[in-house]
Parts: sequence; C-alpha cells; structure tokens
Amino acid sequence: MLYSGSIYIVLFFIYGISFFTMGVIALQQNIQKETNFPLLKAIHILGLFGVLHGFVEWLIMFVIADIFPKEKLIFLMAAVLLNALSFTILLYFGIKVIDYKGRGNLQLKWLPWLIFVVWLFFYGSSTISNGEISFRTNLDFDTLCRYFIGFPAAILTASALFYNAKAFETMKLRKTALKFRLLAASFISYGIFAGLLVNERDFFPANIINKQAFLELFGFPVELGRMLSAICITILFIVIIDIFRLENDIIMQNLMQERVASQERRRLGRDLHDGIIQDLFASGLQLENLLEENDVNFLHSELKQIKGNLNDGIQKVREFIEKVSTKRMDLDQLRLQLEETINNFKKISKASIQLDYEIPDVTLRFVSSDKLTQIYYIIQEAISNSVKHSNAAEIKVKIGFDLRSIIVEIKDNGKGFHKGTARSDRKYGLTSMQERAASTNGILNISSDNKGTIITLIVPWEEGLNE
Repeated sequence: MLYSGSIYIVLFFIYGISFFTMGVIALQQNIQKETNFPLLKAIHILGLFGVLHGFVEWLIMFVIADIFPKEKLIFLMAAVLLNALSFTILLYFGIKVIDYKGRGNLQLKWLPWLIFVVWLFFYGSSTISNGEISFRTNLDFDTLCRYFIGFPAAILTASALFYNAKAFETMKLRKTALKFRLLAASFISYGIFAGLLVNERDFFPANIINKQAFLELFGFPVELGRMLSAICITILFIVIIDIFRLENDIIMQNLMQERVASQERRRLGRDLHDGIIQDLFASGLQLENLLEENDVNFLHSELKQIKGNLNDGIQKVREFIEKVSTKRMDLDQLRLQLEETINNFKKISKASIQLDYEIPDVTLRFVSSDKLTQIYYIIQEAISNSVKHSNAAEIKVKIGFDLRSIIVEIKDNGKGFHKGTARSDRKYGLTSMQERAASTNGILNISSDNKGTIITLIVPWEEGLNE
C-alpha cells in the first residue's frame, strides 16, 4: 500500500473522523422545502459524501494497521469502491449547487453516475480478466478514480462555493461570503492532495506527479495535507451551517414584521369603521333630521357643523390612503394578483393556464414595489398575447428564484410568431415588455417557432437584506 508506520494510522483516523463528523452534521440538518441557500438545499448529498468518505479512510487505516491480515485485500477493495462512490456523490453535489433550481441541462445530473458506471465496468472487467483481485489492480483504479472523479468533483464544488460567495456579497453578508471562499479554497486544496497526488504508478502522470515525489520534495506526506484539508472543510462547514440559523432568524423576524403589519391593517380597519364611517353615518342622520327643520339660523349652524364633520372625514380618508399606499408590494401580493389575473383569463379563454409559483412566502431577498409591478405587467401582457394570438391549448407561467435573481418563464404550445411579421398590437406589447424589463435592470428573452413561444424574464434581487 506504500503506507507504513503508526503516524499514518493516526493521520487516516483523524482524516476519516473529520469527514464523518461533517457528514453526520449535514445529514442531521432539517432543511425547509424552499430554502434561500443552495448549499442547504443539497446539504444531505454532501452529508452522504462525508459519511462514506470517512469510512473509506478508516478502511485504509485497517489495511495499514494490518489488524486483519486475511481480509486486508477485501478491505482495500471495499475502500476503492466506496471511494469512487463518495467522489461521485461529491461531483453530483457540486453540479446540484452550481445549478440550483435545476435550470441546467438535465443530462448533466447523470454525468457523475455515468462516469462511475464506466469506471466500475472497467474495474470489474480488469479484475475478471486477471482472474484474481490484486493490490496492483485496486491501486491502479483508485488512481483513475481520483483523476477522473475525485479531482473534478472537488474543483466543481469549489467553483459552486465561489459562485455562491459572490451572491452573498450582493446580500451584504461579507463574512459569510468570506467563509464560503475559504471553504472553496479548502476543497481546491483537498482536490490537489486527494485527486492529483496519488500513489506512484507506471502510467502518466502518476509516474511523475505522485505522493512519493511530493514527500521527497516537501518533506511531509500527502496524507497530512489531506487531513488538514479535511479538518478545514469540516470546521468551515460547521461554521457556515450558521447560515441555516441566520435564515431561520431572519424569517422569524420577517414573520414578526408581517404580524405587526397585519395588526396595523386591522387597526386601520377599526379606525375606518369606528371613526370615518361613524362620522359619515352621524352626518347622514343630521341631514335627515334637518329635512323637516324650518329655522334658517338653526339650519345654517347645523350645515356648518356637518361640513366640518365631512372635512374631518375627508382628511381621515386621505391619511388612511397614504398609510395604505406607502406599503410596498410584496412577493405574496404578486402571487395573489397573478392568481386573480389568471382566473380572469381562464374565463375568456379555452386554454389551460397554470401558475407554478416557487418563491416562498418569506424570503431573505426582496425587490421593490416598482419592480414587482413591472414583473406583474410583463406576465399579464405575455398571457394576453398568448390568449389573443397563439391559439395555444396550454399556457404555463413559472416563477422561481436563485440567490441572484427572480426567474419568470411564460411558455405556450401555440402557433408562435415571427417578430418581423407580428401584428401591430402584439409588436406594441412586445416593445412595452422590453421597456418594462429594462426598467427593472432585468433581461427579457423571447423565442418563438411553430411549436410555441417561450418568454424568459430575469430580474435581479435588490442589493442588501430586506429591512
């Protein structure tokens, strides 16, 4: 195995317990369905990697310790197989995090498992052709596994973490962004130590770049670097898990704010009923009583009082309108307005219109009321165009999100259109949609052919946390 000495047993034990600890903590997290953070969304996948990889290092520790000499080769074979599987899971995790909400190529999700199956096929074929399970075959395929699965998995995971760090900066969570960058750097370090610096083999590049050459050059074993990388990954991961607490705390804060807002709306309703409506009712009774009054002076006095009461009522109405109108439109209001609009379109159209609204009621991100209004009118115009012109049987509206943007997709299966030959009213509608998208600093893409039309709107979240 090219390992020797009790020092390696200690290194592999700590190495294994670091990843195993991270895995157990990750698997224990109870994540809400619509979290704002991609890492939390795929955290159980990372947990499975950690637990399996921890077992791998402990199996190698048993091989080194030679506690069970007869089962030594079996332990090695189990370690090689589990190592390939754990790296495959890590690669899958990286793809899931970097492609949050699943908008990428669906086949990409199967790529890790396809690579694993190909590796497993050649591993099994080589074992069968040799007629026996050998240390050499296992070490060769362990090296190939590290080259083609382990190293790409670590680099892709690091890239996904760097991508998320940039998004956290836009949320003004700079400390969290720094932690993500450090975690990404730790995965890069781990990818180099565990994916490139392998046992010396008789094929390139393992015959040149390997653990033995590294030890001679730097004076310490690669396993020490792997262990330190694993410890850094685990510590940073545990620290970053605080974003789960952060998310819950802010959600609770937002819920409390919404509760206060709800109480304020109820108070305004009571004020409207107890104050304005009662004043108007009283004024109405006064007028009714005056219908039979003949004293001019008394009439003048009473009418003057009624006028004052009405002016007070008008002022209260103005104050009420001001309080209500200054409240910014939120995402839940957008959903309610869209549901109402779609229901109205259903009454005048034979098309099946579906709304898939994936943004949670309470989110850490926000957009201004003006942007939400523009998003609403763009969606309304898109549905209207589809209903009027496309002859579509099905219209689908999907509203999702990632850390950077709100993503809207309106898709129909109608006859489509060509921008150059579109009717003037549709041209005006498309121009209006483009202008509205530009006002939100968003991107609007329209693609159409004889199979239907797809309109995609990407609107960035506002910078900073919702306050």
